[in-house]
Amino acid sequence: MEAQTKIRQWCKEDGRKLSWLALQIPITSGQLTRWLKGRSVPSAVYRNRLVDITGIEELRREESWVKQ
Repeated sequence: MEAQTKIRQWCKEDGRKLSWLALQIPITSGQLTRWLKGRSVPSAVYRNRLVDITGIEELRREESWVKQ
């Protein structure tokens, strides 16, 4: 679940709120919360969008979203 940690860290360092990130993807804040809590994994389209926004290449890999 390193992807979730990286997203939270990126938002904090960039001064962005998670709600802002959800709007940019675009998804609901609830969906982003499910991803960040490990309840679901974003599809490849959304993972690619997250990389476009954050620049964190590791977010593309589905494995980085799954609990080990």
